[in-house]
Amino acid sequence: MLTSRTEGTVPIKYQIADSIRTAIESGELQPGDPLPTVDELSARWRCAPLMAREAIDVLKGEGLVTGGRGKRAVVRKPPKRIRLSSAVTQEQKDLVLRPESERRKRGAIEITSDIPIDDTTSSHTYSIGTADADLAEEFSVPVGTQIQRRIYEMTEREGGHRVAFSVSYIPLAIIESNPDLLDEANEPWPGGHQHQLYTVGIEIDRVVRSVIAIQPTPGDRQKWAMEPGVPLLRVRSRSVDTIGRVVELSDAAYPADRTEITFTDHLERWPADCPKYDASRG
Repeated sequence: MLTSRTEGTVPIKYQIADSIRTAIESGELQPGDPLPTVDELSARWRCAPLMAREAIDVLKGEGLVTGGRGKRAVVRKPPKRIRLSSAVTQEQKDLVLRPESERRKRGAIEITSDIPIDDTTSSHTYSIGTADADLAEEFSVPVGTQIQRRIYEMTEREGGHRVAFSVSYIPLAIIESNPDLLDEANEPWPGGHQHQLYTVGIEIDRVVRSVIAIQPTPGDRQKWAMEPGVPLLRVRSRSVDTIGRVVELSDAAYPADRTEITFTDHLERWPADCPKYDASRG
């Protein structure tokens, strides 16, 4: 992505930050490379050490460097990319009809992030509650309808940082015919939520997502190993079945610096007999 350099007469810290950012974007500075020291920067730019430190803080806020403030600042290694797209969702659906042995080996975290399941630790918490106004509207059910709430979290075995977090909601009436779907001890479920719904005769036709950016708390940053300045994306996913019902709702969090969301807009084609462009008529 092209970034805009600071224009006009600006504080020296932004000029220093612009220079280092350009070196990172051009590849002159690679992930893991140390930045010039504060003393080197202040000498090169003929400024006070405070300005050099603040320049590094600017780059930390952009998620480009890590360290500093007593520890040598280095170019940050990009975190594992999280991919959300129609192709990823289709792969998850295709997995539903595969043998259990195959479903156990490839879960959502591997499909979206290429992180082996064996490299993660997962936790799952189920509870039964009732639909508030928001959930009632999403599921087209009365307020007070019983809803199963599920909290999913996955962390790296090495380091303990979070790699996935979501809260899922399913109307209890949809899944109660299969008691196995009411017991969190059956998690992680081979094939994920699409296979769970498959066991009660439900096929997912489409997933409708909406995305907003939110500011993480200090605790969120710590759990995700996020740099200051990086927002969280809240992705609400609605799983719609083949008869048009929203059968599951998921609110997931993703750090913006490692999440790639691909949207594909399928457009209706013009009719075969549509008029051709005529330059004389504009």
